[in-house]
Amino acid sequence: MTNTYAEYIRILGRGPTKSRHLTREEAHFAFAGVLSGDMSDMQVGALLLLLRYRSESPEELAGIVTAIREHIASDSVLVGENDGSVAENLVDWPSYSSGRSRRLPWFLLSAKLLAENGIKVFMHGFNSHLENGLLTEECLEAVGEQAVGSVHEAKERLATENFVYLPLRNFSPKLKELLEIRSILGVRSIVNTAVKLVNPLGAKLTFLGIFHPAYITLNVAAANLLKQPSLGVIKGGGGEAERNILKPIKLYQIANGAEQISRWASLCDGPADYPVTCEYLADIWQGRCKDDYATQMIVGTAAQALYLTGRATNVEEAEKLALQYWHKHSEQ
Repeated sequence: MTNTYAEYIRILGRGPTKSRHLTREEAHFAFAGVLSGDMSDMQVGALLLLLRYRSESPEELAGIVTAIREHIASDSVLVGENDGSVAENLVDWPSYSSGRSRRLPWFLLSAKLLAENGIKVFMHGFNSHLENGLLTEECLEAVGEQAVGSVHEAKERLATENFVYLPLRNFSPKLKELLEIRSILGVRSIVNTAVKLVNPLGAKLTFLGIFHPAYITLNVAAANLLKQPSLGVIKGGGGEAERNILKPIKLYQIANGAEQISRWASLCDGPADYPVTCEYLADIWQGRCKDDYATQMIVGTAAQALYLTGRATNVEEAEKLALQYWHKHSEQ
C-alpha cells in the first residue's frame, strides 16, 4: 500500500516550480493512510515535514481533520453521537499545547467557572511536557475533577455535570503517537493544529488558542470549510485558549456563518510572581488565597468564552458577567 501514497509525497515535494498544495480530498486520503498504518513510517515523516515546509493550506487542514474524525469513529467512538441539546449547548475546549510562555492553567478555572453557571464544557488534551509550568491534566484535582476514560464516559458525565476532561490517549492513541513524533522530527506538524479542530462530541462552539498568529487565519478558514457553526480563536499563552491580560487582544470568531473580530483591552500592567504549584491553583479556586492577577486571568478568559456562547452581547457585558460569576463563586 505504501506506493499508493508516494504520489502525494511527490505532489508536495517536486520543487518550487512544480509542487503544490494537496486538495482537501487528497489530504483526506493521504492522512487516512497515516492513521490506518498503511503509509510507511518514512512516508509519514516526509508528508508531515513537507506539509509544514509548504505552510499548510486550509483545504489540507480540513481534509486531515475529516480523516481524523472518521478514524475516531472507526474506533467505535461515534463522533456527534450525543444528545442534540448537549451538543448545542456544549463548549469544545481543546488543551494541547506545551509552550514556554505558560505557567499555571488559569483557563482551567475559567472553564470551571462557566460550568458552575450552567455552561457545559468538554475539555480534551494531550499530556505533553511543559518546561516551566503545569499541565492541564496535572491540575484537575486542584479543581475537584479527574480525567474520564472514554468518549462514552464523557457523554454520560455531561448528561448530569457541566465539566469533563478527556485525555487524548483515551480516545485516540494513534493521534497521541503522531503528536509524539515531534521529538523525532524536531518540529511540530499539522497534527498539532488539526487535533484542536477535531471536536469529538460535535459541539456547536469550539474555543481554541493559537500561539503563532499566522495560524489563526488558517484555523478560521479550515473551520469554515468544516462548517463549524461557532468558533473562537485567540493568540493564547502556550497556544492555549487563555487570554493574555497584559496586552490588548483580538478574539477571532465565526458566528452564524460570518467571521468577525472583537477587541479586548489589557487588564493588568505587569506580570505577577506566584508559586507554580497545583496547591496554589487549588488555594485560588477554593478561596484560601486572594491574588488580583489570578482573578483577572480567570475572569478575563471566562469573559471571552461567555461572549462566544452568546450569554453576553458585547465585551463590556461579558467582562461584567464573568466578574459577577467569580464574586458569586468566592462567596460560596
